[in-house]
This record gives sequence, structure tokens and C-alpha cells, in this order.
Amino acid sequence: MNLWEHVERQAAHAVEAGALHHIETVAHLMEDGGVPFVVRQGTGLVKKETPGSRTAGDPFATPEPELFVADLSPTHYALLNKYNVLDRHLLVVTRVNVSQDEPLDAGDFESLARCMEGQQVLGFYNGGATGGASQPHKHLQVVRLPLSPFGCEIPVEALMAGNSGTVPGFPMRHAFARGNAGDPKWLLGRYHDMRRVLALEDAPYNLLVARDWMLLVPRVRAMFGTIPLNSLAFAGALFVRDEEELHTVERIGPMAALRGVAFPKDPS
Repeated sequence: MNLWEHVERQAAHAVEAGALHHIETVAHLMEDGGVPFVVRQGTGLVKKETPGSRTAGDPFATPEPELFVADLSPTHYALLNKYNVLDRHLLVVTRVNVSQDEPLDAGDFESLARCMEGQQVLGFYNGGATGGASQPHKHLQVVRLPLSPFGCEIPVEALMAGNSGTVPGFPMRHAFARGNAGDPKWLLGRYHDMRRVLALEDAPYNLLVARDWMLLVPRVRAMFGTIPLNSLAFAGALFVRDEEELHTVERIGPMAALRGVAFPKDPS
């Protein structure tokens, strides 16, 4: 049984046990800057557990057994995301409580690469709270494709006609590389290359890893107004909690929201 068969089986068990909660949404298509963004508006937001519950503090210290999927390596394991917008959303978690501000390492990419086998997925990392991380314990994330119900697996790929370097038409400071995302050594090498090119050091960022490319975007703030934005926003998939936030994105456009939380492409 491969990893994603385990995911299916464990997700069904977790739903039955009441441990897994899907956030219902309505998807809206918003074309902007050449990207067919999908903006999901929450319609039945689940109340997350409060301090004093078993997930208060570090929820990965003693993960709920119903959410545990598999040991990925001596350093990482896979959990189902308890509160998910996209079904079968995986968390790739370090066994030791390493800070989410720490750079990714070989073990991170080896575990991520395993999760990218046998299923069309997108991996991502929210580098620090300003990058959209909601937990300080180091974890990557993996979601199944397509991201959008409107005929586009990863909306931002509409701009990705070129080779490594940068993405034409993508108006934020970023670095882009093409290659084999199934190779952990390639992932680690390009990740360090992109950090050097961007002089990232300890700055917050978002990282996206698809089957044949990587995209790294430095961040300046976690939210556009009241709207939290994480790595998936730069893939072209946004989440808003209510009608007011939806109208904000409709009014200004999704690309403007992304520009509002990142560095300009050509700062003066």
C-alpha cells in the first residue's frame, strides 16, 4: 500500500471518529494578471479547539492518533490537517520541535519528495509567521491537485512559460527554478540557490514545490488587511472567511492582495 492509499484509509477513519473537520467553501473564479485565481469563501467555518484542549500549545507534540498517516523518515511523519479546506491535506512534521523560522534541510526535502510520489500534488512551506505559518513547530504541507475546480491544476502556472530564473508577469520579488521535484538533492540545492539569489537569510517567505518547478517568494507581512495569505495564495488559490473579505478581493483583485504582502519585483 502506497502513502496515498494510507491517506485515503486514514482520512475515512478520522472523519468517522470526528477528528477530521472539512471547512465548507464556495469557489469563485477571479481572472487577474493572466492568472485564473480561485478564491474560496468559507460558508461553514469550524470552531477550532481552544486553550486547554489537547491541541493547545504544540499540537504536534502528541498528535491525535486518528490523524496520523505514516512515518516518512527517521526525522519526519505525516499527519492529516485537522481543519482542512482541501481534502486529504497532509502535514509533513518534524519529530523534534524545530522552529518554523529555520531553513529547510535534507531531511525536510527527502520527506516532502516521498509525499509527492504516486499522486499529483503541490508541496509548500510557510516560512515563519509572516509567511502564513499558524504553528511554530516546523512542518511542510502537501495538497492534492487540482487546486481549482475551474480547469486549472495550479492557477499560477498560466504565467510559467519560461525556464529557471523568474516568472514573466509575476509582479513580486521571487526566484523560480525548473527541474525534478522528485529528487531531494535537486530540491535542496535549488532551495539554497534561490535563498542566496534573494539574499533571504532569516527573512520570512513562501515556498511552492510542484512536480517540475519551485517558486520562492519573500514576505513583508502575513495579512492583506484582515485576510491571512499563505503559500497557496501565490499558487493562485486564496481563502477568505466571509463575504466582506470576498468583496475586498473582488474590488482590488487577487494580484494586488499578493503584491500587498510581498516585495515589489523591481524595488526602486
